[in-house]
Amino acid sequence: MTLLGTGIPNPDINAFGTSTLIEAGDQRVMIDCGRGTVIRMAQAGFPLGFTDTLILSHYHSDHYAGIFDLLMTGTIQQPFSNRGGPLHVYGPPGVDDIAEGAWLATRPDRDIRVADSEIDPEHMRIVPHVYVEEGVVFNKGGLKIIAIAVDHGEYIKPAYAFRVEYEGRVFVHSHDTRYNENLIQQAQGADVFVHEVAAAKPSTLENYPRVKVAIDHHASPAEVGQVFAQTKPKLAMLTHVVLLPPDPMPISHVTAEIAEEYDGTVLVAEDLMSIEIGRNITVIPHHHGGRGHSIIDRT
Repeated sequence: MTLLGTGIPNPDINAFGTSTLIEAGDQRVMIDCGRGTVIRMAQAGFPLGFTDTLILSHYHSDHYAGIFDLLMTGTIQQPFSNRGGPLHVYGPPGVDDIAEGAWLATRPDRDIRVADSEIDPEHMRIVPHVYVEEGVVFNKGGLKIIAIAVDHGEYIKPAYAFRVEYEGRVFVHSHDTRYNENLIQQAQGADVFVHEVAAAKPSTLENYPRVKVAIDHHASPAEVGQVFAQTKPKLAMLTHVVLLPPDPMPISHVTAEIAEEYDGTVLVAEDLMSIEIGRNITVIPHHHGGRGHSIIDRT
């Protein structure tokens, strides 16, 4: 798999919006499509038509703002793009609105490219697939992706984590959630467990009260440590690290708080890291040639 984006809504050139590209056998599935996803795909060496399947966790902008770019630019029939059909998007209720809105929003670009005989207009269509509860949302070619209901706040419902299974290997991504017993139960046996985290200094919370709203929708470092301690993944990773300005908490303080609850190895994720789960677990930063060519492989 390739962690295309590991960031939060705050614009950050080093951490784009959440997006993960899964490869297992002949299956290619993207989970979430935040800001800058197509840029990260290009950096990693993936053509934008590499997958025609996208699964969404919830409807905060940093998890789906990149859809329109993927949809439109991915339609262009050139080697950097070249999706040969519509984009299938799986999501909670609301995905029909995205599909309908995308068809309207992309019409000016679509009309020009069709007039130029450049694209098939149907390739710029989102085909929505609604899932209304947790459970299997994708099951093809041995790759099974299971939605796990999580708690991201009173008004952010539904919201889901995902458990990815292939040939006995397991990858779990929390997406956005508070401490959640259901996630802990369903994340057991993970080879790799990627979990979000949020923290702020007392002075930041005091001087900027609105920060508390964001912090309250996520898991604290101590809570993340408890989650890892109860699930015992082979590799624990942090993503979507919410350390809000103007005086953000240092990441070393976050990891120290996690260490009070969990004594295993914790890796802080970066954009474009690739993770290979086979006989061992290999994490390859992009600057060392990581591309995520075979996400979950038994070789």
